[in-house]
Amino acid sequence: MGENGVFRFNSDCFEKYKIVLNNDGFEIRDPLDRIANNTNINKVLYRKPSLKQDLLIKPKQLSDEEDYIDKELYYAAREIINLAWMQRKVVLIEPLVDFRVGKFVQLSVAKKYFNVPNYEFRYNTKLKEFNDRDIVIKSLTMQPIDKKQYLVLYTTKTKENGLSDNQPWMIQEYIDAKYDITVVFIRDKMFAFELDRRNFIDRTVDWRELSVDKTASNWQVHDLKKDIKENIYKFMNDLKLHFGRLDFLYDDKNYYFLEVNPNGQWLWLDPKNKLGVIKKFIEEIHPDTPLNPIPTQVR
Repeated sequence: MGENGVFRFNSDCFEKYKIVLNNDGFEIRDPLDRIANNTNINKVLYRKPSLKQDLLIKPKQLSDEEDYIDKELYYAAREIINLAWMQRKVVLIEPLVDFRVGKFVQLSVAKKYFNVPNYEFRYNTKLKEFNDRDIVIKSLTMQPIDKKQYLVLYTTKTKENGLSDNQPWMIQEYIDAKYDITVVFIRDKMFAFELDRRNFIDRTVDWRELSVDKTASNWQVHDLKKDIKENIYKFMNDLKLHFGRLDFLYDDKNYYFLEVNPNGQWLWLDPKNKLGVIKKFIEEIHPDTPLNPIPTQVR
């Protein structure tokens, strides 16, 4: 796209920008004295602007003043996105989409189009829904269980009777699948990839628990069945999403829907642009290509 085609606003260093919002709209001036405002931008791509505290690998205690400034600027950045959204300039990724299309909404809609493993969220109760069958437990938020060691709960295989009653659990029936399937959906096109689970299933049921470096080269192009392709388009249309990375399990016969990450990472799947994923993404966000804004009104 060229460096002049992109103005990047980094939320982890607000203090390096000059920011104004007033009756005329907004203006951001970066350290190189470049300006982005509500009249000279063609498109806006949202990539999860975060509070500075949230981006620190080893969190430190911010002073009260630093914390105040951080939260005020985060609010202003969020409103800049909303103003651009009102102008129908936001493309592909909906701001704060996780609050509208969370896991349970996804699973509810997905049942119309895909096989969905039985699931249950519960807290302070024991229903024995799965009758001692193999299950997996998941985290809804991927919030660290132990922040000092940065331990998170990846998808873990276990048994119903191994769970304590006084913890929140997202439970799903275990699917004995041969492949993980991930599909990068970019508005009107999709790219599917498969990962052979035999390479890691003796260590974990969740490929994310392994480093990306160890698994990136093992992902191969996957030929999605025609009906699954059609149903993905219908599913994404129902959710009013222009972008997402959909995850399935596949046993050589059936696909089982797991989730769609509407702001998901994908670059490791095609880092050298041999398959056209980067090309398609750039086509959607380039300032000189046709504008296809995300919906301004969603359910």
